Amino acid sequence: MLNTCACSHRSPTVRTLGQCPHLLALLFGIAGCLFCYLKDVQSASDTRQSLEGEVIETQSSTRLGGVTVRIKGLEKHVRTDANGRFKFDVVPEGQQTLQFLKVGYQQFEQVVNVNTSTPYLKIELETLPFQLQTITVYGSKRTLSQFEETTDLALDEAELQRRLGMTLANTLADESGISQRTMGRAIARPVIRGLGGDRLLILENGERTGDKSASSADHAVSIDPMTAEGVEITRGPASLIYGSSTLGGVINVKSNHIPQILPSRLDTHLTFQAESVNSGLTGTTGFTFPIGDFAGNVEWNRRRASDIQTPVGVLENTDLSNVNFSGGASLIKPWGFIGASGSSYGSDYGVPGSPEGHISGVNIALDKQRYEGQMEYRFNTRMLEKVKLQTAYTRYQHQELESNGTLGVEFGVLTYNVSAMAHVFDNAVAGIWGEYRDHATGGFYWTPHTREFALAGFFLNQRNFDKLTLQGAIRYDVRRAEPFRPGAVVRAGTVKRRDFNGFSGAASGIYHWTDRLSTGATLMKTFRAPGIEELFSDGPHLAVFSYEIGNAELESENGYGTELFAKYANDRFRLNLALFRNQIQNYLIPTQSGEKEWGSGAAGWLWIYQYMGHDVIMNGAEIQIGGEVLPHVHLQLNMSYVNGTIQTNRRPLERVPPLNGKFVISYTPAPLHVYVASRFSGSQTRLGEFEEPTGGYLVYDIGSYLNFSWWQLENMVVFEIENLFDTTYREHLSRIKSAMPEPGRNVKLLYKLNF
Repeated sequence: MLNTCACSHRSPTVRTLGQCPHLLALLFGIAGCLFCYLKDVQSASDTRQSLEGEVIETQSSTRLGGVTVRIKGLEKHVRTDANGRFKFDVVPEGQQTLQFLKVGYQQFEQVVNVNTSTPYLKIELETLPFQLQTITVYGSKRTLSQFEETTDLALDEAELQRRLGMTLANTLADESGISQRTMGRAIARPVIRGLGGDRLLILENGERTGDKSASSADHAVSIDPMTAEGVEITRGPASLIYGSSTLGGVINVKSNHIPQILPSRLDTHLTFQAESVNSGLTGTTGFTFPIGDFAGNVEWNRRRASDIQTPVGVLENTDLSNVNFSGGASLIKPWGFIGASGSSYGSDYGVPGSPEGHISGVNIALDKQRYEGQMEYRFNTRMLEKVKLQTAYTRYQHQELESNGTLGVEFGVLTYNVSAMAHVFDNAVAGIWGEYRDHATGGFYWTPHTREFALAGFFLNQRNFDKLTLQGAIRYDVRRAEPFRPGAVVRAGTVKRRDFNGFSGAASGIYHWTDRLSTGATLMKTFRAPGIEELFSDGPHLAVFSYEIGNAELESENGYGTELFAKYANDRFRLNLALFRNQIQNYLIPTQSGEKEWGSGAAGWLWIYQYMGHDVIMNGAEIQIGGEVLPHVHLQLNMSYVNGTIQTNRRPLERVPPLNGKFVISYTPAPLHVYVASRFSGSQTRLGEFEEPTGGYLVYDIGSYLNFSWWQLENMVVFEIENLFDTTYREHLSRIKSAMPEPGRNVKLLYKLNF
């Protein structure tokens, strides 16, 4: 293994920054103690009271668990327990505004005068007559809740559980504009508006995941969606605080590894999921507990699945085994919090075979160790609201084994991230971000041992006028790729240090014509430096049936995006429409040369793919429309389309999804939800030079979910049948569509218990 590598094929040893995690931890500890001392001294004379109450449903008087209760301006949150009760232990005296939010209920605010005689509060929430089920957007759930959304999406924990799939991509696949790049059900990565790989950032609690999923279709995302607390997709100017290549957006998977809210008691959850298409079983258990001013969190997750059943047979070598464990703790004070966590993610999965690569397939074993530290200090002044510091260290190990156990390719990556972000002047964010990445390969893949350095600064601001909201962001990035042994000449060119730098910027305007109708536009300029594989790779990659060669002379990508969007919503009808055009200069893609190279595959020869830069244009549209046609009966339609063209030769851009969408009829008498859905896609005949066409399809799903309280326990039951009629169909972005279609009929059951 790399970094402790026992590989016998030119396997280098990865250098580490051994002292760096300890140094960062020491700095966080010193800063935390200092801030704690100063704040406690400053606020020793403050008069504070406790505040408690309960929340019930208006019509039935049922006590509501899981309601988020927020004190505006203090960034304090709690959730009601199974009996609908909530409590804030420490609240400053004076007038405070409380917000109450829960899925399926009207948002409610209550002004309370906090003092020694404040009564026990009783709050009533009304159910929503209609709610667009595809996307649930809550300001309090978004990291940047003070910024108005452009075309952002957010799934809270309950909504995420209802759509839970085997992978993050499968969980998000029904969202408008989101597709999956797959090589079997276990190996999937989201694609947004035709953009994937490094052009779509996937983050874990706001920082890089540290895995290799962006670099190749056979590399899995090292996040199990069952462990997520929520998912945010951020677009427009706000996306630039996370990265410089964000035309498609940023997917941020949030967890509770470092608690930010002090629970009033032990909070435990158990989740079980099963599906028939691969005999899959998944279990997750975890709990969050208070000890004085400290909160701890422990979670364990296990997933197993066999080979996938398709309507025409078994797709062999698609089994999966995952184990995920995490633990963390934080000190929570009125001024903020400081905490740390550690997690371990291990996965063994199969990649289906192909005569072009290995007829029996390839098995991949990956292991990821991750350690995080976070600190947030709230000043609560107009000039400086709060400062957040964050660091993450990830050690990622990845081996690709042939069917006889021979090591084919090995990757080892060490990633250090650190960031500092200040919320200033009410609606502005300024910050810096840095990364060190040590990348090594072994086996028969001869990418040189290389390290990367990156540094960025960014600023985001929003101005609110009478009916107009303006947002703007700017970011500057510098990145260096430095091989440990420069000077070697490989087929990619001369191995040497490469330096890249560039500006990114975005501006949005949102005009509110009425309380129900708003329109807006976004302009973006993005920057993306080529990755290590794009620069220096040289070797056979059997898992993706190719011989990959980089290009050491590649320059950076520059993207220019334009988006127009409109939103309309009333109590019975909702419409979201977006039109976009992305122009990318020097778009880097592995291009098939039409030649073959000996690569030790079952057929002996592999197609040669070399990274090349092209100027491309991608135009597209998304629409979401839904409404209540009868009491408790709702209709909803989502559709998206992308058209990609290479400007230099006017050929279609390869691996672009066709027109696709979903139509849903749902019946929602609380607390039951029943639906019938049809997923559809047009054929894709706009093909790259070496692509295969795919036909259109129409696939039906049915499902239901139920939330209920029993013995003071919160219960959720989700039942679904995907591909109800066992239809044979193929997704265009599947790398194995020529061998096998998509999975057949799949019966799914999920049960979650909170207590």
